Amino acid sequence: MWRIGNSKYHVFYKNAAQIKKNTGLSARKSAFLAAQYNTYVDRNRWIEAFCCEEHGMMWFLISALEGGNYEYRIAREKDWLQTNKTLDPNNTNPSVSEFTQRMSRKPKERQRN
Repeated sequence: MWRIGNSKYHVFYKNAAQIKKNTGLSARKSAFLAAQYNTYVDRNRWIEAFCCEEHGMMWFLISALEGGNYEYRIAREKDWLQTNKTLDPNNTNPSVSEFTQRMSRKPKERQRN
């Protein structure tokens, strides 16, 4: 699996409860951030595309942890709803043909020497 080099689509939260639950910040700090901003963008969590030889393009929710480590899982629908400027991969663009959509998801054949 390798990075495609696409943009990172950061996750945002709309209220103090979401900020507290997803960032681990205290209730007081979460309430303060929610009062300061209409939406809080979490710079430590994002959705990013990766490519796998077996499965083609896959989207993961990445979380940056302390110490330079990362945690990841396949992005779920609720994660897509908390990002901006992203297309839901389950709802295809109507201007793209079915064939083109299928081919873009298919892993590319790699020649081995």
